[in-house]
Amino acid sequence: MLNELKNTGNESVNQITRDNVLALDIAEHCGYYSTHESGTWNFTQRKSKNAIEHHKMFYDTLVDFIHKYNIKLIVAEDVCVSKHFIAARKLSEFRGILYLICAQLGLPEPKFINVSTVKKWATGDGKADKKKMIEYCIKRWNITPVDDNMADATHIFKYYVRIYKL
Repeated sequence: MLNELKNTGNESVNQITRDNVLALDIAEHCGYYSTHESGTWNFTQRKSKNAIEHHKMFYDTLVDFIHKYNIKLIVAEDVCVSKHFIAARKLSEFRGILYLICAQLGLPEPKFINVSTVKKWATGDGKADKKKMIEYCIKRWNITPVDDNMADATHIFKYYVRIYKL
């Protein structure tokens, strides 16, 4: 399957449209948004499962989504330093998997957007809380997200396609 997904050259990268973009709020509850579908994937690790299975689930989900919808570019919220070591480590691990997927599939490096930049652009407040991000997702885009993770991913997507005029 990986060979089928590899781009044969830069021409596919140059022809990116909003339909080829996937926005992610990477976390155990990973918000995602594309023109095809959106929501939250649950990658919460159960105590009975080992980390390898958990990371493989993240990998498989992304590869399947990329293949299904011809995704050519992934935009994600940048990892911010967290006082919660385990959460920060998980985000870093998932980010590494995302880089691996892009490399294997011949996609450009993922684009990471600063959290405060997205919040400021979406709500006018660079320190907006989860509730405000959901509220503005409904106000600005008429999209009712399933949770704050999907709201963040929606704003990331809308920010990127607006800034880069896709």
